[in-house]
Amino acid sequence: MTLHKHGGWWVMRQSRALRSMMCFAVVLGLVPVVMAQADDAPKPEFVSSARRLLTAPELKDAPDEWIVRSQQWVDYILKQYPPSVPDAPVRHAALIRMDDILHIESAPHKKVVQQFYQQRMEQAIQEIEQTQVTQGMRVWKLYSHGFFVRTRSVSFSFDIVPGGGDPAFAISDDQIRRLAAQSDATFISHWHQDHASKEVARAFLAAGKPVVAPPNLWDDDAEFSTKLTYAKRGSKAEPLKLANKQSVLQVIAYPGHQGPKVLNNVYLVKTPEGLSVAQTGDQWATERNDVDYNIFREMGTHRIDVLIPNVWTIHLPEIIAMVQPKLVIPGHENEMAHVVPHREDYTQSYTRLSPVTVPYLIMGWGESYQYSRPGTSPKH
Repeated sequence: MTLHKHGGWWVMRQSRALRSMMCFAVVLGLVPVVMAQADDAPKPEFVSSARRLLTAPELKDAPDEWIVRSQQWVDYILKQYPPSVPDAPVRHAALIRMDDILHIESAPHKKVVQQFYQQRMEQAIQEIEQTQVTQGMRVWKLYSHGFFVRTRSVSFSFDIVPGGGDPAFAISDDQIRRLAAQSDATFISHWHQDHASKEVARAFLAAGKPVVAPPNLWDDDAEFSTKLTYAKRGSKAEPLKLANKQSVLQVIAYPGHQGPKVLNNVYLVKTPEGLSVAQTGDQWATERNDVDYNIFREMGTHRIDVLIPNVWTIHLPEIIAMVQPKLVIPGHENEMAHVVPHREDYTQSYTRLSPVTVPYLIMGWGESYQYSRPGTSPKH
Protein backbone atom coordinates (compact mmCIF):
# COMPACT_ATOMS: atom_id res chain seq x y z
CA MET A 1 0.00 0.00 0.00
CA THR A 2 1.42 3.38 -1.00
CA LEU A 3 0.55 6.94 -0.09
CA HIS A 4 0.59 9.74 -2.64
CA LYS A 5 0.27 13.39 -1.78
CA HIS A 6 -2.01 15.38 -4.09
CA GLY A 7 -2.82 19.06 -3.60
CA GLY A 8 -2.10 18.90 0.13
CA TRP A 9 -4.51 15.99 0.62
CA TRP A 10 -3.35 12.45 1.26
CA VAL A 11 -4.98 9.90 -1.00
CA MET A 12 -4.57 6.24 -0.20
CA ARG A 13 -4.22 3.96 -3.16
CA GLN A 14 -4.02 0.19 -3.11
CA SER A 15 -2.27 -1.83 -5.73
CA ARG A 16 -4.57 -4.04 -7.80
CA ALA A 17 -2.92 -7.15 -6.40
CA LEU A 18 -3.43 -6.06 -2.80
CA ARG A 19 -7.01 -5.06 -3.51
CA SER A 20 -7.68 -8.48 -5.05
CA MET A 21 -6.16 -10.17 -2.01
CA MET A 22 -8.34 -8.10 0.31
CA CYS A 23 -11.47 -8.90 -1.68
CA PHE A 24 -10.61 -12.62 -1.58
CA ALA A 25 -10.08 -12.41 2.17
CA VAL A 26 -13.42 -10.68 2.63
CA VAL A 27 -15.21 -13.38 0.64
CA LEU A 28 -13.55 -16.07 2.80
CA GLY A 29 -14.59 -14.25 5.94
CA LEU A 30 -11.00 -13.59 6.99
CA VAL A 31 -11.56 -9.83 6.97
CA PRO A 32 -14.88 -8.46 8.22
CA VAL A 33 -16.88 -6.12 6.02
CA VAL A 34 -17.41 -2.99 8.12
CA MET A 35 -20.99 -1.78 7.83
CA ALA A 36 -22.30 1.67 8.57
CA GLN A 37 -23.15 2.16 12.21
CA ALA A 38 -26.48 3.38 13.56
CA ASP A 39 -26.89 7.12 13.99
CA ASP A 40 -26.97 6.82 17.78
CA ALA A 41 -23.96 4.48 18.07
CA PRO A 42 -20.96 5.72 20.10
CA LYS A 43 -18.71 7.99 18.04
CA PRO A 44 -15.55 10.08 18.38
CA GLU A 45 -15.92 13.84 18.45
CA PHE A 46 -14.53 14.44 14.96
CA VAL A 47 -17.61 13.02 13.18
CA SER A 48 -21.27 14.04 13.35
CA SER A 49 -22.51 10.45 13.30
CA ALA A 50 -21.04 6.96 13.65
CA ARG A 51 -22.27 6.38 10.10
CA ARG A 52 -19.48 8.69 8.93
CA LEU A 53 -16.58 6.75 10.43
CA LEU A 54 -15.41 5.27 7.10
CA THR A 55 -15.39 8.67 5.37
CA ALA A 56 -13.40 11.83 6.06
CA PRO A 57 -15.41 14.06 8.44
CA GLU A 58 -17.51 16.81 6.94
CA LEU A 59 -16.91 20.51 7.39
CA LYS A 60 -19.45 23.03 8.57
CA ASP A 61 -18.37 25.34 5.75
CA ALA A 62 -15.53 25.99 3.30
CA PRO A 63 -14.33 28.92 1.16
CA ASP A 64 -15.94 29.22 -2.26
CA GLU A 65 -12.48 29.40 -3.82
CA TRP A 66 -11.58 25.93 -2.52
CA ILE A 67 -14.94 24.53 -3.65
CA VAL A 68 -14.73 26.02 -7.15
CA ARG A 69 -11.11 24.95 -7.73
CA SER A 70 -11.94 21.47 -6.45
CA GLN A 71 -14.98 21.22 -8.72
CA GLN A 72 -12.92 22.37 -11.71
CA TRP A 73 -10.35 19.66 -10.96
CA VAL A 74 -13.07 17.02 -10.54
CA ASP A 75 -14.68 18.04 -13.84
CA TYR A 76 -11.30 17.85 -15.57
CA ILE A 77 -10.45 14.41 -14.18
CA LEU A 78 -13.86 12.92 -15.00
CA LYS A 79 -13.59 14.18 -18.59
CA GLN A 80 -10.01 12.98 -19.02
CA TYR A 81 -10.74 9.61 -17.42
CA PRO A 82 -14.32 8.61 -18.30
CA PRO A 83 -15.92 5.54 -16.69
CA SER A 84 -14.23 2.30 -17.67
CA VAL A 85 -13.78 -1.26 -16.45
CA PRO A 86 -11.40 -1.41 -14.67
CA ASP A 87 -11.66 2.14 -13.39
CA ALA A 88 -8.76 4.60 -13.46
CA PRO A 89 -7.54 5.09 -9.84
CA VAL A 90 -7.46 8.88 -10.21
CA ARG A 91 -11.26 8.81 -10.58
CA HIS A 92 -11.45 7.53 -7.00
CA ALA A 93 -9.61 10.62 -5.81
CA ALA A 94 -11.90 12.92 -7.83
CA LEU A 95 -15.13 11.38 -6.57
CA ILE A 96 -13.86 11.33 -3.01
CA ARG A 97 -13.08 15.04 -3.36
CA MET A 98 -16.73 15.46 -4.42
CA ASP A 99 -17.69 13.71 -1.19
CA ASP A 100 -15.67 16.31 0.71
CA ILE A 101 -17.56 19.12 -1.05
CA LEU A 102 -21.03 17.62 -0.89
CA HIS A 103 -20.75 16.73 2.78
CA ILE A 104 -20.19 20.33 3.77
CA GLU A 105 -23.30 20.97 5.82
CA SER A 106 -24.27 24.02 3.77
CA ALA A 107 -23.45 22.49 0.35
CA PRO A 108 -27.05 22.29 -1.01
CA HIS A 109 -27.47 26.04 -0.39
CA LYS A 110 -24.16 27.17 -1.93
CA LYS A 111 -24.54 28.81 -5.33
CA VAL A 112 -21.21 27.46 -6.58
CA VAL A 113 -22.32 23.88 -5.82
CA GLN A 114 -25.74 24.43 -7.39
CA GLN A 115 -24.12 25.81 -10.54
CA PHE A 116 -21.71 22.87 -10.77
CA TYR A 117 -24.62 20.42 -10.54
CA GLN A 118 -26.64 22.30 -13.17
CA GLN A 119 -23.67 22.46 -15.54
CA ARG A 120 -22.99 18.72 -15.21
CA MET A 121 -26.65 17.94 -15.88
CA GLU A 122 -26.77 20.28 -18.89
CA GLN A 123 -23.74 18.50 -20.34
CA ALA A 124 -25.50 15.15 -19.85
CA ILE A 125 -28.74 16.33 -21.47
CA GLN A 126 -26.85 17.70 -24.46
CA GLU A 127 -25.00 14.39 -24.78
CA ILE A 128 -28.29 12.46 -24.62
CA GLU A 129 -29.77 14.69 -27.32
CA GLN A 130 -26.77 14.14 -29.58
CA THR A 131 -26.11 10.42 -29.00
CA GLN A 132 -27.32 7.60 -31.18
CA VAL A 133 -26.65 4.04 -30.03
CA THR A 134 -26.05 1.37 -32.67
CA GLN A 135 -25.05 -1.54 -30.44
CA GLY A 136 -25.42 -2.44 -26.77
CA MET A 137 -26.68 0.37 -24.58
CA ARG A 138 -25.49 3.61 -23.09
CA VAL A 139 -26.31 4.35 -19.48
CA TRP A 140 -26.27 7.90 -18.07
CA LYS A 141 -26.16 8.50 -14.36
CA LEU A 142 -28.11 11.67 -13.65
CA TYR A 143 -28.83 12.74 -10.06
CA SER A 144 -28.89 10.44 -7.02
CA HIS A 145 -30.78 7.33 -8.20
CA GLY A 146 -31.90 8.81 -11.51
CA PHE A 147 -30.67 7.03 -14.64
CA PHE A 148 -31.25 7.26 -18.40
CA VAL A 149 -30.79 4.22 -20.67
CA ARG A 150 -30.64 4.13 -24.47
CA THR A 151 -30.37 1.22 -26.91
CA ARG A 152 -30.62 1.19 -30.70
CA SER A 153 -34.44 1.16 -30.58
CA VAL A 154 -35.59 2.58 -27.22
CA SER A 155 -34.76 4.97 -24.40
CA PHE A 156 -36.11 4.92 -20.83
CA SER A 157 -35.34 6.36 -17.42
CA PHE A 158 -35.64 5.70 -13.70
CA ASP A 159 -36.40 7.89 -10.66
CA ILE A 160 -35.68 11.26 -12.26
CA VAL A 161 -36.08 14.23 -9.93
CA PRO A 162 -34.95 17.84 -10.48
CA GLY A 163 -32.56 17.91 -7.52
CA GLY A 164 -32.75 18.18 -3.74
CA GLY A 165 -31.96 20.00 -0.56
CA ASP A 166 -32.82 23.52 -1.77
CA PRO A 167 -35.25 24.81 -4.42
CA ALA A 168 -32.25 26.33 -6.23
CA PHE A 169 -30.44 22.96 -6.25
CA ALA A 170 -32.41 21.77 -9.27
CA ILE A 171 -32.46 21.61 -13.03
CA SER A 172 -34.89 23.85 -14.89
CA ASP A 173 -38.35 23.02 -16.23
CA ASP A 174 -36.92 23.28 -19.73
CA GLN A 175 -34.23 20.72 -18.94
CA ILE A 176 -36.87 18.37 -17.56
CA ARG A 177 -38.92 18.76 -20.76
CA ARG A 178 -35.82 18.00 -22.83
CA LEU A 179 -35.21 14.80 -20.86
CA ALA A 180 -38.85 13.78 -21.33
CA ALA A 181 -38.56 14.40 -25.07
CA GLN A 182 -35.62 11.98 -25.25
CA SER A 183 -37.07 9.17 -23.09
CA ASP A 184 -39.80 6.81 -24.35
CA ALA A 185 -40.94 5.98 -20.80
CA THR A 186 -39.98 6.66 -17.21
CA PHE A 187 -40.20 4.47 -14.12
CA ILE A 188 -40.80 5.56 -10.52
CA SER A 189 -39.82 3.09 -7.80
CA HIS A 190 -41.71 4.59 -4.82
CA TRP A 191 -43.32 7.75 -3.51
CA HIS A 192 -40.41 9.39 -1.65
CA GLN A 193 -39.57 12.82 -3.05
CA ASP A 194 -36.00 11.88 -3.91
CA HIS A 195 -37.44 9.30 -6.35
CA ALA A 196 -40.81 10.67 -7.44
CA SER A 197 -41.41 14.13 -8.89
CA LYS A 198 -44.76 15.42 -10.11
CA GLU A 199 -42.91 18.02 -12.19
CA VAL A 200 -41.08 15.25 -14.04
CA ALA A 201 -44.20 13.10 -14.36
CA ARG A 202 -46.17 16.03 -15.82
CA ALA A 203 -43.46 16.65 -18.42
CA PHE A 204 -43.51 13.01 -19.52
CA LEU A 205 -47.29 12.86 -19.66
CA ALA A 206 -47.43 16.11 -21.64
CA ALA A 207 -45.03 14.51 -24.13
CA GLY A 208 -47.28 11.44 -24.39
CA LYS A 209 -44.79 9.17 -22.61
CA PRO A 210 -45.88 6.53 -20.06
CA VAL A 211 -45.04 7.12 -16.41
CA VAL A 212 -44.84 3.73 -14.71
CA ALA A 213 -45.54 3.95 -10.98
CA PRO A 214 -46.05 1.80 -7.87
CA PRO A 215 -49.57 1.32 -6.45
CA ASN A 216 -51.28 4.35 -4.90
CA LEU A 217 -48.70 6.90 -6.01
CA TRP A 218 -50.40 10.33 -5.91
CA ASP A 219 -53.82 8.70 -5.49
CA ASP A 220 -54.82 11.74 -3.44
CA ASP A 221 -54.94 13.55 -6.80
CA ALA A 222 -57.59 11.53 -8.61
CA GLU A 223 -57.38 13.37 -11.93
CA PHE A 224 -53.59 13.17 -12.10
CA SER A 225 -53.34 9.55 -10.95
CA THR A 226 -55.60 8.31 -13.76
CA LYS A 227 -52.87 9.33 -16.22
CA LEU A 228 -50.23 7.10 -14.61
CA THR A 229 -49.43 3.51 -15.58
CA TYR A 230 -49.59 1.50 -12.38
CA ALA A 231 -47.32 -1.50 -12.74
CA LYS A 232 -48.69 -4.95 -11.91
CA ARG A 233 -46.45 -6.16 -9.10
CA GLY A 234 -45.24 -9.73 -9.42
CA SER A 235 -42.60 -11.84 -11.19
CA LYS A 236 -44.22 -11.99 -14.61
CA ALA A 237 -43.13 -9.73 -17.46
CA GLU A 238 -45.79 -7.36 -18.78
CA PRO A 239 -45.53 -5.48 -22.10
CA LEU A 240 -45.27 -1.70 -22.00
CA LYS A 241 -46.32 -0.06 -25.26
CA LEU A 242 -44.41 3.02 -26.30
CA ALA A 243 -46.01 5.95 -28.09
CA ASN A 244 -45.15 6.35 -31.78
CA LYS A 245 -43.03 3.19 -31.77
CA GLN A 246 -43.53 -0.38 -32.86
CA SER A 247 -41.30 -1.49 -29.99
CA VAL A 248 -42.46 -2.57 -26.54
CA LEU A 249 -40.57 -2.97 -23.30
CA GLN A 250 -41.02 -6.12 -21.25
CA VAL A 251 -41.29 -5.03 -17.63
CA ILE A 252 -41.27 -6.96 -14.38
CA ALA A 253 -42.22 -4.89 -11.33
CA TYR A 254 -41.07 -7.01 -8.42
CA PRO A 255 -43.08 -6.32 -5.22
CA GLY A 256 -40.40 -4.83 -3.00
CA HIS A 257 -40.48 -2.59 0.06
CA GLN A 258 -38.45 0.04 1.85
CA GLY A 259 -38.99 -1.12 5.38
CA PRO A 260 -42.30 -2.79 6.25
CA LYS A 261 -44.70 -0.14 4.91
CA VAL A 262 -43.33 1.67 1.84
CA LEU A 263 -44.15 -0.14 -1.41
CA ASN A 264 -41.08 -0.11 -3.65
CA ASN A 265 -41.07 -1.49 -7.18
CA VAL A 266 -37.87 -3.26 -8.18
CA TYR A 267 -37.92 -2.99 -11.97
CA LEU A 268 -36.47 -5.38 -14.50
CA VAL A 269 -36.76 -3.89 -17.99
CA LYS A 270 -35.99 -5.92 -21.11
CA THR A 271 -35.46 -4.12 -24.41
CA PRO A 272 -36.36 -5.31 -27.93
CA GLU A 273 -32.66 -6.11 -28.42
CA GLY A 274 -32.82 -8.58 -25.51
CA LEU A 275 -30.79 -6.37 -23.16
CA SER A 276 -31.94 -6.09 -19.56
CA VAL A 277 -31.60 -3.44 -16.86
CA ALA A 278 -32.70 -3.81 -13.22
CA GLN A 279 -33.10 -0.86 -10.87
CA THR A 280 -33.85 -1.48 -7.19
CA GLY A 281 -35.22 1.87 -6.02
CA ASP A 282 -34.87 1.94 -2.24
CA GLN A 283 -35.33 -1.78 -1.72
CA TRP A 284 -34.43 -2.66 1.88
CA ALA A 285 -35.01 -6.08 3.44
CA THR A 286 -33.32 -6.51 6.80
CA GLU A 287 -33.38 -10.29 7.17
CA ARG A 288 -31.79 -12.79 4.80
CA ASN A 289 -34.92 -14.96 4.95
CA ASP A 290 -37.20 -11.99 4.27
CA VAL A 291 -39.69 -12.68 1.48
CA ASP A 292 -38.27 -9.72 -0.45
CA TYR A 293 -35.03 -11.65 -0.93
CA ASN A 294 -36.98 -13.89 -3.30
CA ILE A 295 -36.98 -10.91 -5.65
CA PHE A 296 -33.25 -11.22 -6.17
CA ARG A 297 -33.25 -15.00 -6.25
CA GLU A 298 -35.87 -14.91 -9.00
CA MET A 299 -34.10 -12.07 -10.78
CA GLY A 300 -31.00 -14.24 -10.87
CA THR A 301 -32.84 -16.70 -13.13
CA HIS A 302 -32.81 -14.01 -15.83
CA ARG A 303 -29.78 -12.71 -17.67
CA ILE A 304 -29.20 -9.26 -16.17
CA ASP A 305 -26.91 -6.99 -18.12
CA VAL A 306 -26.86 -3.98 -15.78
CA LEU A 307 -27.97 -3.88 -12.14
CA ILE A 308 -28.55 -0.42 -10.62
CA PRO A 309 -28.87 -0.83 -6.83
CA ASN A 310 -29.00 1.86 -4.18
CA VAL A 311 -25.57 1.73 -2.62
CA TRP A 312 -26.79 1.66 0.98
CA THR A 313 -29.13 -1.33 0.69
CA ILE A 314 -28.36 -3.98 3.28
CA HIS A 315 -26.45 -7.14 2.24
CA LEU A 316 -25.50 -5.53 -1.10
CA PRO A 317 -22.68 -7.98 -2.00
CA GLU A 318 -25.02 -10.92 -1.32
CA ILE A 319 -27.74 -9.40 -3.51
CA ILE A 320 -25.27 -8.91 -6.34
CA ALA A 321 -24.08 -12.51 -5.95
CA MET A 322 -27.69 -13.73 -6.26
CA VAL A 323 -28.41 -11.64 -9.35
CA GLN A 324 -25.03 -12.13 -11.07
CA PRO A 325 -25.35 -9.14 -13.40
CA LYS A 326 -22.76 -8.47 -16.07
CA LEU A 327 -22.23 -4.96 -14.66
CA VAL A 328 -23.20 -3.07 -11.49
CA ILE A 329 -23.67 0.71 -11.45
CA PRO A 330 -24.65 1.86 -7.95
CA GLY A 331 -26.85 4.87 -7.33
CA HIS A 332 -28.21 7.12 -4.59
CA GLU A 333 -24.90 8.64 -3.57
CA ASN A 334 -24.97 12.23 -2.32
CA GLU A 335 -28.70 12.85 -2.16
CA MET A 336 -28.57 16.49 -1.14
CA ALA A 337 -32.03 16.52 0.43
CA HIS A 338 -30.66 14.23 3.13
CA VAL A 339 -28.89 15.37 6.26
CA VAL A 340 -25.12 14.95 6.14
CA PRO A 341 -24.92 11.53 7.86
CA HIS A 342 -27.37 10.15 5.27
CA ARG A 343 -25.78 11.64 2.16
CA GLU A 344 -24.39 8.26 1.15
CA ASP A 345 -20.98 8.90 -0.33
CA TYR A 346 -18.84 7.59 -3.19
CA THR A 347 -16.36 6.47 -0.54
CA GLN A 348 -19.04 4.10 0.77
CA SER A 349 -19.65 2.80 -2.76
CA TYR A 350 -15.99 1.85 -3.13
CA THR A 351 -15.93 0.29 0.34
CA ARG A 352 -19.15 -1.71 0.00
CA LEU A 353 -18.41 -2.95 -3.51
CA SER A 354 -14.81 -3.97 -2.78
CA PRO A 355 -15.68 -7.66 -2.18
CA VAL A 356 -17.88 -7.89 -5.28
CA THR A 357 -16.49 -10.15 -8.01
CA VAL A 358 -18.55 -8.88 -10.96
CA PRO A 359 -17.50 -5.68 -12.78
CA TYR A 360 -18.81 -2.42 -11.34
CA LEU A 361 -18.65 1.27 -12.16
CA ILE A 362 -19.00 4.25 -9.82
CA MET A 363 -20.10 7.33 -11.74
CA GLY A 364 -20.59 10.99 -10.96
CA TRP A 365 -23.41 13.32 -11.96
CA GLY A 366 -24.00 13.31 -15.71
CA GLU A 367 -21.47 10.62 -16.65
CA SER A 368 -22.29 7.84 -19.10
CA TYR A 369 -20.97 4.44 -20.08
CA GLN A 370 -21.32 2.46 -23.29
CA TYR A 371 -22.18 -1.13 -22.35
CA SER A 372 -21.73 -4.07 -24.69
CA ARG A 373 -22.31 -7.64 -23.69
CA PRO A 374 -19.11 -9.54 -22.96
CA GLY A 375 -17.77 -11.01 -26.18
CA THR A 376 -19.05 -8.17 -28.39
CA SER A 377 -17.22 -5.09 -29.52
CA PRO A 378 -18.65 -1.72 -28.43
CA LYS A 379 -19.64 0.70 -31.18
CA HIS A 380 -20.19 4.34 -30.30
